[in-house]
Amino acid sequence: MDSYTTIIEIGSFSIKTIIYSQLNNEFSIIGTGKTRSRGYTGEDIENFDDFINCIKNSIVQAEKQANHIIKDAYILVTNQSVQIKKTQKDLDLNGSIVEKNDLRKISNIKIDKDDNYHYNFYTSHYVIDDKLLQIPISLNCNKLSIISLVSMVDVKLINLLNNIFQKLQIKINNYLDSTTSYYFYLKNRPKTKTNLVLIDYGFNYINIIIIKNKVLHFQKKIKQGSKKISNDLVKIHNISFDFAEKLKISTIDLSDTRNSTVEIPIWEEFGNNKRKNVGHDNLKEITLDRLDETFELVLKFLPKDKSFYSFLFTGGGSKIKNFYNYFRTKFGYDIQFLEPPKSCGIPKVLNDGSIMSLYTCFWLLTNKTAEKNDFMQKIDSFSNKIWYKRFVDLL
Repeated sequence: MDSYTTIIEIGSFSIKTIIYSQLNNEFSIIGTGKTRSRGYTGEDIENFDDFINCIKNSIVQAEKQANHIIKDAYILVTNQSVQIKKTQKDLDLNGSIVEKNDLRKISNIKIDKDDNYHYNFYTSHYVIDDKLLQIPISLNCNKLSIISLVSMVDVKLINLLNNIFQKLQIKINNYLDSTTSYYFYLKNRPKTKTNLVLIDYGFNYINIIIIKNKVLHFQKKIKQGSKKISNDLVKIHNISFDFAEKLKISTIDLSDTRNSTVEIPIWEEFGNNKRKNVGHDNLKEITLDRLDETFELVLKFLPKDKSFYSFLFTGGGSKIKNFYNYFRTKFGYDIQFLEPPKSCGIPKVLNDGSIMSLYTCFWLLTNKTAEKNDFMQKIDSFSNKIWYKRFVDLL
């Protein structure tokens, strides 16, 4: 019998839903839904009815595709209500050999919590005697440490969403965040560098994640999303926001040098709006000005050694035509784009960088971090070597 799990992303631009099924430990995405966010700015709810309806529409789309009624779900939160911190728990061993029971002891050590936040703990890595455990040369140590990533979600947002999903008769299993999902997905992805820079160019924010030696080294969220480009187009050309979004993603080409024109239609609600033709170069210049401003700010946080890191882009903002050529020419970075694999089950029309955060959450829930298992395997491996050495010595 199939087991179903649902993840719903509450985004400032769109509400996205995926349903995946589990049969004999095999996972597959069987339903997806995506609707434009209404009544929600990414931080505040302006209209409850509009907000609830757009969540419901996204859910219904996924339910119809999967032929399954959603009764419970995980919620992915991507706004400023989430904080990511590191915590370290230490266990003194006084030179003894590390044993599996020590992992249980160190995991049970409690840390102080703030009642204003909902907590999720994720094991990042282990440290022996304050040194990162890559290939341990000895199991004898004075101190064993476990480094965890702590995802903290503001309780105010949780109470608000709890009320909304209670009206939709959907139980919330847990609240997730995109940063930890991205991190564990990237660090466990095969055939990848141990040093990565991920830039999630979203609607309201840019989320920068730097991974060094497969450890989360730096994370920063900047309120400088692609929405600013659309706002500029709206103000300068007196067009609707939806049309500005269409121009940004579907029409404006950052490498197009032809002096073509784009027709601006009429909207009755604008009053003085008139049908006109605007040069593509003008639209491109508006976009480039905002991009230059945005990524000159981002560059302040990026590592200077470009050859040491792989640079990845994801998010809806990276869908602008020929963004790759722009970024490489302007700033000299050779970048790649991070998108869900083509065979993951997400329909082609939805499968791009804008849904990557949701996919990494799916990956995290279906591929639990193997950090503890890896550490236990190293313990077994070195324990066997110790016993083998003792056996050889006896001979």
